[in-house]
Amino acid sequence: MVLVITKNTVKDRDAYLPLAKAFASDASHDRGCLMMDVCVDPATVDEVVFVSKWEAKEDFQAHVQGESFQKHIPGMSPYYVAGTDTILEIQTD
Repeated sequence: MVLVITKNTVKDRDAYLPLAKAFASDASHDRGCLMMDVCVDPATVDEVVFVSKWEAKEDFQAHVQGESFQKHIPGMSPYYVAGTDTILEIQTD
């Protein structure tokens, strides 16, 4: 299982947030997605963070090439400046 933290730098966070929430809602139905939340720090007005949990890294990689991306990214792109993904393996006993 993996935890993915995606930090996006954006222009006009208020316009981007509804689009990000719609994307996360659809993405939560992608194969292997256990959850996806949209998070913000009120003090950082140009950043939106997606936190998601996936059955496997391959599921996340397929999601990046999948229908949710194709559907939502064109509408989000005008507000997107840059982003990074941190993929962490979840260690359980």
